[in-house]
Amino acid sequence: MQPVDVVRQIAARRRSPHTEVHWIPRTRGRIADGRSGRQEYAIAGRILGEWDWAAIDPMQVRTSKGVRHYFTGAMYFWQGTRSHVWCESQAERWEVLWLDYGGQVERLWAQPMAIVFGHRSPLAGRGHVPDFLAQFTDGSYGLFDVRPAERVDARARVQFDETAEVCNTLGWHYQVLTGHDPLATQNLDCLSASRHDRCRPAPAVERVILDAARGGRTRGELCRIASPACPPVACAWVDNLAWRRLLHVDLGATFNSDTVYSTVERVLGQEEAA
Repeated sequence: MQPVDVVRQIAARRRSPHTEVHWIPRTRGRIADGRSGRQEYAIAGRILGEWDWAAIDPMQVRTSKGVRHYFTGAMYFWQGTRSHVWCESQAERWEVLWLDYGGQVERLWAQPMAIVFGHRSPLAGRGHVPDFLAQFTDGSYGLFDVRPAERVDARARVQFDETAEVCNTLGWHYQVLTGHDPLATQNLDCLSASRHDRCRPAPAVERVILDAARGGRTRGELCRIASPACPPVACAWVDNLAWRRLLHVDLGATFNSDTVYSTVERVLGQEEAA
């Protein structure tokens, strides 16, 4: 992705010899008439990386309309914080979906800051807006960039390498997300429809489903066991347990009523035996 206008403006104004991070705190990000508030900045360093970024709650920095003709910017509902994460492209939405399913990310901010590279960087005077800032379940932070593997060219690799170096200075994690198996992503998208709390089964029903799946059962069988009078009602319950990783399902296989679900304990037992 090309540097956006806001980064060019920062780089032209500052011309700092040091690599800097620029952001807009949400608590002071809007003034009375709704205009953007003052943008803050600091030299990239370990002290900055140890700040409580959840309290800063940075606003979106990039002002982009998304990828024309291919995707309309979408808001992904992040269940953990009951808030929406803005996605610039379908590739970003798929990666956010996988991050949500992985369960290692507590909070996620879209395009939360601009990095302006200092004189020692091969990108001196240029800037980059990472796609996502994440706070992980262990309290640590990290940045994510999204780029399909076939679009990671030499220019992008330099940008990603320099961003990784900044994250190393901050004491943060960094990863470039390059995509997943298309069929697995489609299957996960189907499961995600049942990720909401409204699809969570009652404790007693949850125990029935997990007990029935210990030997491995098809999705259709589990639905009939959980709700004999109306099996379709139980589809969301079964899929919710799979989304929460209490049931194992092969996302790389065809997904239908004959898909086999099994408890995590049974899958781990098979791996140990192998």
